[in-house]
Amino acid sequence: MPRLRTLPWTRGPAAHEIACRAGQIRETLAASTRKYHSLRATARLFGVSTQPVRDWIRLGHLTRDGPRNKRISSAEILRFLDLLAHRARRPPPAHPRAPFQKLADARFSWPGGTPYLKPSELAALAGCHPTLIRKALLSGRLWGRQRVPYARWRVAKGAWRTAFPRSLPQPL
Repeated sequence: MPRLRTLPWTRGPAAHEIACRAGQIRETLAASTRKYHSLRATARLFGVSTQPVRDWIRLGHLTRDGPRNKRISSAEILRFLDLLAHRARRPPPAHPRAPFQKLADARFSWPGGTPYLKPSELAALAGCHPTLIRKALLSGRLWGRQRVPYARWRVAKGAWRTAFPRSLPQPL
């Protein structure tokens, strides 16, 4: 039995969209004279790229039972459609986050006696990737300096506190 996170109806909206179009897919299969379909033809039939179909085959939800185990039979496609129709649910809506919410949610202490930090040092303290800090610098959300163009960024403690006030503990 596959684990819950690997089930096709728990991995994004593709399974739900296929389940919603199951009637249309059945009609297309009924009108087709082919008994077996290639990977690409099956993906086209489902309206997805070949990667989800490959994943479903690898995880054992869809089997290649055609000639030389390369093709997928119409009966197998119908069986998979029935499975999705009974199990697939609408995925929960994604909650968009503010662009730099991860930086605003970070909690750390600025190292004593250090007026400036590089993005890589800030990233290690904030628990994020340095490119997120560089994006904040380039967007203007965070102020920093470069001695010369294309040099390393330096971010002052005051600039960080202005941009993300709750991330640093307040002085007593």
